[in-house]
Amino acid sequence: MNIGLDIMGGDFAPDSTIKGAILANESVSEECNIHLIGDESIIRENLKKSGVASEAFSIHHAAQIIEMGEQPTKAITKKTDSSIAVGFKLLKEGVIDAFASVGNTGAMLVGAMYTVRSIAGVIRPGITTVIPKENGQVGLLLDVGTN
Repeated sequence: MNIGLDIMGGDFAPDSTIKGAILANESVSEECNIHLIGDESIIRENLKKSGVASEAFSIHHAAQIIEMGEQPTKAITKKTDSSIAVGFKLLKEGVIDAFASVGNTGAMLVGAMYTVRSIAGVIRPGITTVIPKENGQVGLLLDVGTN
């Protein structure tokens, strides 16, 4: 399985997203390849700082970033070299099997609907989050208010 991660999105990116990618890469099977999407020089610099060889990941350069406050439709159409737009392009082309970002949620929703397209009968994508349970395990909550 090939998983794409937007390294440039989120409040503490790219440091926290790269740290998360490193942790994920340590815990997935050898059949799973993690693709880092974002500014290649920043990705390589952060991996080197963390003592991780860049060869451990597939890196895809994206020169632009969709900021959290940007209007989603405009951002997706104008910033075609953003980490989110490049991630959806890779997903559509079959280079990656899944794509995740903690960046602009609206841009992810627009990107999913207009780049990848929905499954017949599905009106719009759902969004999930992991929540802790009282017994120490975690649960998956679907559709956290975006619709």
